[in-house]
Amino acid sequence: MEGLIQKHLINVCDTIEFVFKKFTIRGRVGYGGHIYGTSITDPEGNISVVLQDQNFPSLTSWSEACLREGLSEENMRYASWKRVIHIPSRRTLQSLRSEYNVSTKAAQASRQDLFSEINRLNRLVREIQRTPLPPEPVAMVRATDTLLCQSEAIEFFKKWNGTYVASTCLPQTGGDSD
Repeated sequence: MEGLIQKHLINVCDTIEFVFKKFTIRGRVGYGGHIYGTSITDPEGNISVVLQDQNFPSLTSWSEACLREGLSEENMRYASWKRVIHIPSRRTLQSLRSEYNVSTKAAQASRQDLFSEINRLNRLVREIQRTPLPPEPVAMVRATDTLLCQSEAIEFFKKWNGTYVASTCLPQTGGDSD
């Protein structure tokens, strides 16, 4: 969890949650990846704060304590990385951990992590392709293009390009631009 915080995939104070037998369990991410501020909501909407004041050093210890102490479930193994959702991103912690592994370990990342990241990026591309641009930005881009294609603007930028400001502000490509 601490690595996810360091890579800004999650933030301190973000909410995480999982659902078990219609009970919703929520906690907050603390410094160093600790989890605190646990609440358990039953199916009727009543909130229990039995674990509210406890800090847990890991996701596994948190989820096991929630099941054991909060819901009185004994001898329960729970795959928390696969089931706990990071609320701000709406992604599982396993998905975030796979992204972290690919970005930090690169060649040492597991094939499973690599394919998980490839699949996530493919889903993102499909979502972006299905989402049309709102009309305001399209109109604004067209208006900007029209302004920049006017001869006065072209002359201004040709003159400006030879100034000291232009040489310090723009990246130097060493060739003509398109």
